[in-house]
Amino acid sequence: MVCSLWAQENCAMVPTTTRKYVFVFALVTAVGTTLFLHFWKIGSVPRGFIGDECSIAYNAYCLAQTGADEYGTPWPMYFRGIEVYYEPADVYSVLIPIRVFGLEEWAARVPCGVYYVLACAAFYLLLRHWRVEAPLALAGAFLLSVIPWAFPTSRSCTYAGHTVALLALVTGLVLTASAVRSQSKGRAVLAGVAWALALYGHQSIQPVLALLAVGCAIVLWHRLIPRWRLLLLMLLSALIVSLPLIISILRSPGGLVARFQQVSITHEASSPVEMLAGAARRYCGYFSPRFLFISGDGQLRHHTGHGGELYWCLAPLILAGLYVSIRQWRQSASHRVILVGILASPVSAALTMDQMHSTRSVYAVIFWLLLATVGAQWCWQRRGPWRMLVLAVACAGALEITLYMRDYFGAYQTRDSQALQTELTDALEYCFGHLGRNDVLYISASTFDPYGATVNAQLKPQLYAYVLFFGRIDPRTYQRAGIPTREVRLYDGHAPEPGLLLRSSNYYFRLNDGSGRILGVPDKAPLPAGARLIKTFPFTGPCSFAKYEVFALP
Repeated sequence: MVCSLWAQENCAMVPTTTRKYVFVFALVTAVGTTLFLHFWKIGSVPRGFIGDECSIAYNAYCLAQTGADEYGTPWPMYFRGIEVYYEPADVYSVLIPIRVFGLEEWAARVPCGVYYVLACAAFYLLLRHWRVEAPLALAGAFLLSVIPWAFPTSRSCTYAGHTVALLALVTGLVLTASAVRSQSKGRAVLAGVAWALALYGHQSIQPVLALLAVGCAIVLWHRLIPRWRLLLLMLLSALIVSLPLIISILRSPGGLVARFQQVSITHEASSPVEMLAGAARRYCGYFSPRFLFISGDGQLRHHTGHGGELYWCLAPLILAGLYVSIRQWRQSASHRVILVGILASPVSAALTMDQMHSTRSVYAVIFWLLLATVGAQWCWQRRGPWRMLVLAVACAGALEITLYMRDYFGAYQTRDSQALQTELTDALEYCFGHLGRNDVLYISASTFDPYGATVNAQLKPQLYAYVLFFGRIDPRTYQRAGIPTREVRLYDGHAPEPGLLLRSSNYYFRLNDGSGRILGVPDKAPLPAGARLIKTFPFTGPCSFAKYEVFALP
């Protein structure tokens, strides 16, 4: 990137052919680095395969094998999983890889990486369409590929819906702008398809798209009215593509509203006034320097804990872009779209209980990076020290990106072990990998204790998803009679058949009474006679300590 910018700065001294070679080198380097970072060790990084990933992958496996989900519902639009409903894109995205390669972690995660890389390519096209110079557009697309706000979503199938929505959002912006500018009916139809696909992605983007549409209609009405036929065509194509989703919602609205009802801010508010105040407070939090540049989302499943959601080096460019966008509000339609998008993007996240939730607000990253690119373009065109600022930002960005990726592929893989339930994943994978053909895996109720949850005889509400995935339970058997007890069962103190026993021992948690006391809750179930310890998995978390033990039973 720096080489490409240097070649552009010295365009009078560098031959055109040389500038092209430098840009091609930067392009190949950026694409190669992006592909490496998004697909290297994708099956094992991040460590652990959380319950949502197991449930999504197993539902795709059920579809591939039987044409129905785990509950036997044929080709549903929303998938009932671990106490939640999953979006259509979550499961259908991984259907083909799971059908071809089976229940493999990497196969379930690859589609997210593909969607994300395509979103970066579409972002480059958007920048070029908005007349951003090629080197800066390439730098902006590469930044999107490595930005902390969204990078973790490309390496977990839990976020397939988010990456689909992100891709659809950028593609919709590109095609809409192109259709309006060129008066192309074909591009208007494709833009409608892109906006409809965003609705299939994730519920969190639906209010964002509605507000984005209303906001753009208000600030661009004088440009859109003469092109009303194109807009109508776009709306009709979006409606046609969305028909299966609309019909499904009308028949069974539970899938659409169930998740929002679980996380809605109304659970914490006792009155409409309190709800509005809480939503406003959360909304403002998504614009705070603390969230954007310092600490980001506090949940390690969503954010590594290394820095904020954006890189520090982008701050001066964002300020410059904000200045330019406000100053050129009347002259530039694209600047108005950027500002409307920034204001609309956190709305969905602000209506939920969690504060500063990065994945529910991830669509904002597109508009923040657009703003930063506008600022970089403005600085570059002013020459002199302003160009030096852009080059300094590029160098600082290279350092920040290196440090972030070093942490993500390094220390974060240990730091996130409790959030991603790594030890449980490792223990179950080991047990099923060492289970004899006619052996039974007995799982103690204490297995999920370190995460503060319990299980019933069906290993629900969460543990069953891990068993289905790592045990490769036959979908037809599970749909008919649940988890087969001849393969896996809850340990009740008796083990009449040979196999393995998995339990959690020496479980502790810190009491929340201000005293700092630690209470121990060991597994009191007696071991079968002749049980032999063959493997342990130490567990250490911020408020609980445990050790998974695997026993061979005669």
